[in-house]
Amino acid sequence: MKKLLFAGLLGTIMLAGAAFPMMAQADEASDNAAVENRKMLMDGIGGAMGTLGCYMKGECTLPDPVLANLAKGVAFAAGAAPAAFEPQTPDATIKTTASADIWTDWDDFAGRFPELQTAALALADAVGDKGAMGAALGELGKNCKGCHDKYRSK
Repeated sequence: MKKLLFAGLLGTIMLAGAAFPMMAQADEASDNAAVENRKMLMDGIGGAMGTLGCYMKGECTLPDPVLANLAKGVAFAAGAAPAAFEPQTPDATIKTTASADIWTDWDDFAGRFPELQTAALALADAVGDKGAMGAALGELGKNCKGCHDKYRSK
């Protein structure tokens, strides 16, 4: 009976030991998915900013509704960003430029997104007046830069 109990206990320990790598893989997959989500969100903002910059430099022409939608897209992404960044991702294997300071200074980091959202909506409201758009895009760019300078690794 002792041998059977010992064998059962040993088997349970071995199964539990085998489960740890599977749990780690699940954590890695989950963390990688979170990082990919954040990267897509931020790439969307970057793409919109690049397109708006193209327009402002006179390198491309876009109709006002498209310009307004680009700015509103930045505002939408700014609203979604805190939730996308909230989970820490220590098991991620995907390369990212997100600094660990995001999570150690969470209140400051997350608090920047409402300002970004407000600046993006101001840009959307300025569409149709290129001078006002330039000023609004400048403010929006300052918001992006301020966060990148503090929370983006080189």
